Amino acid sequence: MWSILERVRLEKYFTLGTTMPIWMAFLTVTCIWGSTPLAIQWSQEETSYQFAVTVRIAIGVVIYLLLIPWLKRRPVPFRQLLMVSLIAGSSLFASMSCVYWGARYLPSGWISVLFGLGPIITGLMGSYWLNEPFPPIKIFASLLGLAGLLVIFNQGGILGEHTLAGIAVIILSVIIYAAGNIGIKRWSHEVSPLWVTAGSMWVAFPLFLAALLLSEAPWPTTLGWRSATAIFYLGVVANGIGFVCFYYLLSRVSAAKATLVTLTAPSVALWLGVALNHEQLHGGLILGTILILGGLGLFVIEPKIRQT
Repeated sequence: MWSILERVRLEKYFTLGTTMPIWMAFLTVTCIWGSTPLAIQWSQEETSYQFAVTVRIAIGVVIYLLLIPWLKRRPVPFRQLLMVSLIAGSSLFASMSCVYWGARYLPSGWISVLFGLGPIITGLMGSYWLNEPFPPIKIFASLLGLAGLLVIFNQGGILGEHTLAGIAVIILSVIIYAAGNIGIKRWSHEVSPLWVTAGSMWVAFPLFLAALLLSEAPWPTTLGWRSATAIFYLGVVANGIGFVCFYYLLSRVSAAKATLVTLTAPSVALWLGVALNHEQLHGGLILGTILILGGLGLFVIEPKIRQT
């Protein structure tokens, strides 16, 4: 996904209207991505996860419909845009469904840490399906991430009988998301990232709505302020402001520098969980997090190491 975004500069398609300092954009994305896992947990405290995620996506659908007039170019041919939207939307539906299910059994900080494996898994898939290079340093980075994952798995008994199932489902979510990124990369030449995001939500929303209507989960008659605020935050801030700021960041710095957000967001998520959700940090979790983020860090700096 990062290589797709790197090829397409956002200012050709979308304008923020004001100049934002780079550090402010980076800090904004870090805070939003770091707070999203906790918001996901809070959003389903008084309702089913199907209802919470469907409302979130519905808000995102409206936001991206309103953003269409600010696109400066017409999208690519309809067939290509449709294919990209179908791939992105279906992977979004499957991946986010797993995230919301797994969030019921895991601390919020763990979710962000596990999603830090995304670039590593995408790199592994890309080397197989797209014949992209996978040098020894990336192999070492993958082994570091795998070691961190095994350390975290060993902490499963601390929280309960469903913890390992929650970890497995979150990892499945990351794999689905990575596979979706590979499919997007094959079809997204010259497609604006904003159109990819908008198309993914427009395709995913009917799927989420159908899943909600087919499920036996009751609709909430009342919704507390924390759950309602979390859903609104995810729909408006995470779906809207988070994407816009990240694309703005990509338009001003290299993709390698922009992806450093994936190193800072898990730290924010872990400490937010401790401070606001009374989650516990254990030595094994800290070690596993360090190993995963270390592997991810090698993935980020690998191009620079190759050039030296």
